[in-house]
Order: sequence, then structure tokens, then C-alpha cells
Amino acid sequence: MVPNTPNNNEPNLLGKLSSLVVLLGVGLYFTGWTYRWAYFSFFQVEVTSLNLPIESFYIAAFSALFGHPWAICKTAIATILIAIAIHVTLWIIQNFIINTLQKIFGAMQSRLLKYANKRPLSWIAQQLKSFADFSSTQFNSIAFLGSLVTEIVIVLWILTALFWLAQWQADSDAWADAVNETSTLPVVTFVTPKDNAALGRQLDNPLVNPSNFSIIGDKNRYENLLGRELNDTSKPEQSIVWRLLIDRDGYFYIFPALPQKRAKSDSNLRPPVLVIYESDGGDQLLILSPKTS
Repeated sequence: MVPNTPNNNEPNLLGKLSSLVVLLGVGLYFTGWTYRWAYFSFFQVEVTSLNLPIESFYIAAFSALFGHPWAICKTAIATILIAIAIHVTLWIIQNFIINTLQKIFGAMQSRLLKYANKRPLSWIAQQLKSFADFSSTQFNSIAFLGSLVTEIVIVLWILTALFWLAQWQADSDAWADAVNETSTLPVVTFVTPKDNAALGRQLDNPLVNPSNFSIIGDKNRYENLLGRELNDTSKPEQSIVWRLLIDRDGYFYIFPALPQKRAKSDSNLRPPVLVIYESDGGDQLLILSPKTS
């Protein structure tokens, strides 16, 4: 009986699967990080300051690429366009760069061999011949360069597509969440002792403005928020609804959502974001609700 010997030419499925999982993980993390970065940048919040868990980036990546039918369509279209772009780019590199380098390198090798054949006993000639033989038989530098360029081109095009898909989806989602009528963020009610807040209304006397505070920076920005601390939907074109952007590491990020009419008239509008530190004394109250009362 002839023993069954393993076929070394058979593909290493486990190795390829492991490589595929690693590449998918890197791509999804990059997509999720880009989505989070673009989304919170819309609200002037730096994503690195939020200390988000790693798994949230993967969830954000799936949401950006496959979260709804239009996102799936954009992902499919981008996949086709990227395949075409990679093919065209590699064709250009092969025909106009690699072939030119091969001609230059081949001419250089033939000159080295001619010089070595004229002086076969010279030490320099022997070394040049050894270099030419090594480059042509044992190590094809042009083939190695072509393989490296191919991988770089594929990775760059894929990362470019993932970046723009994530950014476009993040900008769309952030704009929808910033406008009150389309926002899916919870409506927030924040209650704190009057001496602990530089902005707010007193329950027993809502007309009194907070005082005895110092200010650094944009005075007008602060004054524009005075009198707008309470939700008011009586005038749709000037509605005031406070929403919670994120609650992270003891900080509440809240903002007044933009009225839809103002948002349509000025696409450059951005709501101001208030960062409030959570008290550890139990003297604060945060109420979340799906919509305003």
C-alpha cells in the first residue's frame, strides 16, 4: 500500500480564513472609527475624548455599510467601482511603470554582463556578473516590486472607499439627528441644584437668569442660550428641544436640536453642545424620553 502523502499544493484553508478574518476586522474597525469620528465631528466633539469601546466601532461599521437598503446599495455600487478602479490602476502601472522598469533593468543587466565577459578575471567583473545573475534568477526585484505595488494599490482603494462610505453615512446620520423632526436621539431633561449649573431655569421662578458666574470665550454664544433652556414646541420654526448626544464616562453631552425650517434654509448650521459633568452626590437627575411632552 502506498501511504497517502499530504499535497503541499492544496490551499491552506485555515490560513486563508485567518487572513481573511484579520483583514475584515481591520477594515471594519477602520470604517467604524471613521464613522464615529465624522459623526461626532459634526457636533464639534472629538471621538478620542469619548473613550468608546472597541465593539462600538464594529457595530458602527455594519450600520454604515449595511444599516438600511440605501446603505447596502451604496456599498454594492462602491464595490463595483472599486473593482474597476483597481483594475484600471494596475493596468496603468503594469503598462507604463513596470514595463519601463523592466526595460531599464534588463538593459542594465546586459551591460553588466558585457562588461564582466570582457574582463572575466577581474574581481569587480565577477561581482557584477554575480549581481546580474542573482537579480535575474534568484531574486526578481521587478516582480517583487510589482507584487508589492499591487497589494498597496488594492489596500489604498479599499480604504478610500470605506472612508468615504463611512463619512457620507455619518454626515447624513448626524444631520438627521441634529434636526428635531428627524432626530432619533432621546429628549433629555436635566435637573440639578441651582448653585451647580451656569445655565438653567429655576423651577419656582423660570424667569430668573443664572448669575454670579465668570465667563471665558464667546459671550454671545452663552447669552444666546439664556432663555432657551426649557423645551418649547409652540412655534415649529423656532422650536426648542434638548436632546442627549451621548453619555460617556460621567459626562452628559446635550444640545438643542435644530428646527427643520432653519436646517433647510442653512445647511451649515451646527447646534451648540453642552458638556455637563455627572455629580457623585446624587443631587442630579437626568430624564430621557423618546419625544417631548
